[in-house]
Amino acid sequence: MRYSNAKMTGSVSQAPASVATVGSRPALVGAVSDIILAVTERQIAPGETACFPFIARTAYGIPSIHEFNVISDNPNFNPEWVRLGRSAGDSYGPHYILEISPGNIGRSQYGAYPLRLSWRADGTYRHAGGRCTLIIRPCVRAVTEPAVTIWPTGQVCLMLENRGSIGIDVSVSIRHRGSDWSKEWEFDLPAKDDPFSFAGRFDPPAGKRSGDFELAVSAAGVPLLRRTVHARRSLIPRRLISDIRASA
Repeated sequence: MRYSNAKMTGSVSQAPASVATVGSRPALVGAVSDIILAVTERQIAPGETACFPFIARTAYGIPSIHEFNVISDNPNFNPEWVRLGRSAGDSYGPHYILEISPGNIGRSQYGAYPLRLSWRADGTYRHAGGRCTLIIRPCVRAVTEPAVTIWPTGQVCLMLENRGSIGIDVSVSIRHRGSDWSKEWEFDLPAKDDPFSFAGRFDPPAGKRSGDFELAVSAAGVPLLRRTVHARRSLIPRRLISDIRASA
């Protein structure tokens, strides 16, 4: 089985030019081992499962799932989230799947987890590794599109919903493109059934009420939405019209 339209990544390690034995498996001279991941990034919410299919090729036989190891630079990573299994293979090499299933997590455990998947049999001179990233996002969504006005007073209005079991830190910011002006709000989004309404006012400096503004919303440090607000002057005096469009 081949993975179409997938970004493949992995690392290659070459054994020294000598013959060694791992249990009953002979090691070949100049043998090469590698791990090739079919996808390199997954984004999930607590209770969901991230799946990373991969291929392991070694010159020492078919690796056991017990010979793989998963580590992360993020100290909040929990090894108990990890499950490894076999899937159907082909002539290219045996296929495996890495599954990450975060359960009930704390506020500090949202965010990005750079992962390193490695294979190491007995001995220290044979190893292969692949890298991928897990992003755990909170169960937060925007109920409606944000409403932004620039004139006569700047204002951002949002309706957010937290479907998780704990409060989430939310950041809302708006900045003027072409200058260093920006405004940011931070607040706690409680876990409740009804949507949460946020309204923030801002007053751009003189001469900064036209042009493009960028609105960004993040929850627990994970980007939630980003919009471009284009403020253009109309023919009606003292009025500024704002158009919102999604950023690419």
